[in-house]
This record gives sequence, structure tokens and C-alpha cells, in this order.
Amino acid sequence: MSSTPRGIRNHNPGNLDKGSAKWQGLAPPDQQTDPRFAVFIDPTWGIRAIARTLISYQDKYDIRTIRAIIARWAPPSENNTQAYIDIVCARSGMGADQQLDMHRYEHLKPIVECIIRHENGNGPKSNTNSWYDNATIDAALSRAGVVKSAAVVAAVPVTKETVAATGTASVGVAQLADVAPQVMQAVDSQQDHLNSGSWVRIIMGVATIGLAVYIAWSQVKKHQQGVVA
Repeated sequence: MSSTPRGIRNHNPGNLDKGSAKWQGLAPPDQQTDPRFAVFIDPTWGIRAIARTLISYQDKYDIRTIRAIIARWAPPSENNTQAYIDIVCARSGMGADQQLDMHRYEHLKPIVECIIRHENGNGPKSNTNSWYDNATIDAALSRAGVVKSAAVVAAVPVTKETVAATGTASVGVAQLADVAPQVMQAVDSQQDHLNSGSWVRIIMGVATIGLAVYIAWSQVKKHQQGVVA
């Protein structure tokens, strides 16, 4: 006999009973070998069935708290319901009577994962459900119609300062292009000095180029300040 829990073997980690529900992803009739619980073709469909059941609890019966969810999922006639509630609260970090919305990823996912772990015991993984990776859980919840909200990057506010800064940068780039030929002409004119091997002539060449760069930059600043067109 395999040591893998029954729910994991059946790809039905919520241990949902066989019944009249025509779940998506059920294995064919000849593979429904468990005498009580449904068998799914892969875990995403079994996890989806958990999610859809919790959503149905809310939409049909207005069951929106962990206390009410677990009381229906695992009634006292067959389970230690209070212990189940306590464990789900502890692992999810949510209160027993906190109002939840099973259409919200951040509410649904922790409850689904806690049910998986409680129904099957501790598995090999270090996450909340301990049996399936996040990609598998997210794929199942997506099939149930619930997806994680995309992160929203805050827009940079448009102010006079940001517009002015952008304009200044643009003017600087444009004017540098205008004065670049002057700098290059200065470099060309000093090639003989730079290649002469004489320290005096090299220093003179570097100084001349430096002066050309300074004059060019001064022109750029004047353009930025509106002194020249």
C-alpha cells in the first residue's frame, strides 16, 4: 500500500466525495477506483474543485468566515470541527469570524492551502499546503476564475518641476550636439601638439582643448537659461 495520502493519489486533495457534481477534470469512469472519493486527471482539477466549492458556499449560502466554511466542509458528525477551524486560522493568519471574499485571491488561496494540508497531513514542501508548488495552486485557482492581482507601479506625478527638468535635459542634449563640432575642431587643431612628444606642446594642446570644452559648455548653459536663442 502506498504511503502517499489518498487525496494526493486521487489528485483530489480536498477529499471531495463522489456525487452528482460533474466536475471538470474528472478521470474517466474506469479510473474512478476509489470507493468514496472522486479521482481527477491531475492535481490542478482537484484543487480547482476545492476552490469552486468554497466560492459556491459564499455565493449560494453567504458562508464567508473560516468558522462557517469549515463547519460545512467538515461537519462535527464526522470531524473534530473546532480543531480543524483552529488549525486553519493559525496557518492562514486569519480570524475564525473574519469576513472573507472567496473571489479574492488573497483570501481564497490560504484557505485552499490549509484544507489541502489538513486533509492530507504534512507533505514534502515547505509552503503552506506542503504538497504542491505555487504554480500548481495558481493554475488551479485560475481555472476556478480567481487570479492574483498584478502589481501596480505608481505613476510619477506630472508637476511643473518634472516638466521643467525634462525640458532642461532636452535642451542640454540638443545644444551639446550644436557645440560638439567646435570641440572636435579644437581637438583636430591640436593633434600636432599632442603627438609631438614635447611636454610643453602637449600641455598647450590639452589646455586649448579644455578651453574649447569650457566655452562650449558655457554656451549650453546660456541656452538653458534663455540668455541666447
